Amino acid sequence: MDFLISYQTNQPLKKLLLLFLICLIHLCCIQEKKLGLHTDNSQSLAFLEKITSNDISSVDKLVLIDSALHEQSENVIDTFFLKLILRKSNLLYGLKKKDSAAFYDRLLLQKATKANNTLYQATSSNNIGLDLDEQQKFDSAFYYFNLSKKYSLELGDSLRAARRLLSMAHIQSDFNDHYGAKETVVEALEYLKTTKNTTQISRANDLLGTLNRLLLNFEDAIAYHLASINISDDAVTITGYRNNLALVYRDVKNYPKAISILEDVLQDSILSSNSSRYARVLHNIAYIKWKNGDRDIEPLFLYALTLRKNNGDMRGLVSSYSTVGEYFAESEPAKAKKYLDSCISVSKQLKMPGGEIDALKILLKIQPNSTSIRDRYIFLKDSLSELELKVKTQFAKMKYDDDQEKARLLRLETETAQKETQLAQERAQSILFISLSSILLVSGISFYFLLHQRHKREKLREVYNTEKRISQRLHDGLANDIFSFMTKVENEADFKKNELLDGLENIYSRTREISHENSSIRTSNDFLEELKNLIKNYQGNGITIITKGIEDIDWATLDEQKCVALHRSLNELMVNLKKHSQANLVGLRFSYEKNVIKLNYNDNGIGFPLDIKYGVGLQNTVSRIRGCGGTIKFIPKEKTGAAIEIIVPA
Repeated sequence: MDFLISYQTNQPLKKLLLLFLICLIHLCCIQEKKLGLHTDNSQSLAFLEKITSNDISSVDKLVLIDSALHEQSENVIDTFFLKLILRKSNLLYGLKKKDSAAFYDRLLLQKATKANNTLYQATSSNNIGLDLDEQQKFDSAFYYFNLSKKYSLELGDSLRAARRLLSMAHIQSDFNDHYGAKETVVEALEYLKTTKNTTQISRANDLLGTLNRLLLNFEDAIAYHLASINISDDAVTITGYRNNLALVYRDVKNYPKAISILEDVLQDSILSSNSSRYARVLHNIAYIKWKNGDRDIEPLFLYALTLRKNNGDMRGLVSSYSTVGEYFAESEPAKAKKYLDSCISVSKQLKMPGGEIDALKILLKIQPNSTSIRDRYIFLKDSLSELELKVKTQFAKMKYDDDQEKARLLRLETETAQKETQLAQERAQSILFISLSSILLVSGISFYFLLHQRHKREKLREVYNTEKRISQRLHDGLANDIFSFMTKVENEADFKKNELLDGLENIYSRTREISHENSSIRTSNDFLEELKNLIKNYQGNGITIITKGIEDIDWATLDEQKCVALHRSLNELMVNLKKHSQANLVGLRFSYEKNVIKLNYNDNGIGFPLDIKYGVGLQNTVSRIRGCGGTIKFIPKEKTGAAIEIIVPA
């Protein structure tokens, strides 16, 4: 009976708990659907394995994919859906349906962007770039490679970003933007440092070698090509790198070295499985042997040309037709014209104006009076230069915009981090505010009291030092002079009136001098006159004072404390000059620079000893200058005059 009561009591609670769990699961499903984050179940995985296996044809795979896409909800863009589109694009490309493949690449980018799936954004934008590059729409291809690089970096995939940069560098090089291409390759190498991927690192070094060769930096070109050969572990790729190394020696006219490298490459059995590479090496060795003076190389040229025809290597054919035309230009002009016409035809087919320009240049040597050839050559040359300049500008703008975007994102991340930090600090500050405020208040009052007392002590010390200095001057100087004068008057009966007046005048001047040294100082607009009067008081009696720049400074803007400090300090220097320096020539240079006023004092007296000891007067001078935020520097120059520099904030 007790069990029944307990069970019935718990029934409503269990129903409520069950209802809560159902609601929670429903909400999670809704949220997952909104975000398009459905996890691939076992059925989806089995389907993906089926459309990637070799058991069914590509056409049947496309049928399965179309069926799956048809069943997929339009509002749901999950990873399974994006994988289907990518797989369909790859299958269409394999079936040579490039236009359809390009359509699904763009659809993939659109859907991936909508779903904010960075991985498929990076993949689709790269595929679009490859398609546009094949169509020779290089500026657009560059844009999508750059876009793919951006998404790759967002993924933290340095290797993928570096590969996109190398694709961009190839395009820049094709448009003769070799310096820009070098910068792009160097950027790629920075990302490759952390990957240890020898394939891409060797590829980047080889490209740097080619770019340096085109920029005539042959030593660097050789170094980079050798580095690519040493780094790579792929035998087939190394043959291409060695071929490129030989081209550097060709350009510096070291033909024997270039021929030796290429002959070694031809002996490599791995080339037999790749006739396109074999044809390229064969063509290059024929050309270099011809430039080295070998005239029996026609069979090599023609064999390489035949291989390229059989392989459908259209770009290679442009090079072969042009070179063979150049070879026959002098000996058999008619035959040369036939090859050059073929070069022009293939170049037009491939939309390669560079190949046509090379052929027309040779034709002009055969037919120098042909206006049609000359006009076409000039037109293409100008058009190509204009196009290269336009594309270079576009490339530079894209990279600039990309750098600006990276800087913006970095600033945004920094600002976000700063805001989060600031919020955390504010929360902590709000907790500690009352206690810290109390501590700061007590500390502030104590600090103010200490500063006030310290300032009061310094003022008292300064007054005491001043009184002590006046007392010492009265006792040691003026009092002694008065006593001596009085003694002389008492002991000399024939004391003349003029001598009496001169003595009294001297005592009066000494008294006036002491009074003037410690009197109040006029500042503001009158400060310049105060300085001049001070200097004038010490001028004469065998002392010449030369001033410079004193009137170039706006003394009216200098505050009172600094005026007093500067005046007292200069006066102390003048007193020291008269009493101790034994100088007869003084230079005072005043200058204003970088919001400070400088006073440079120099005399031709005995100078300061190397172990200078400050008396009371100089100690007061140092204290005054430091008290107003300035500096004073005594430069010891024993027996060669004194040098002092005073700097006061303006």
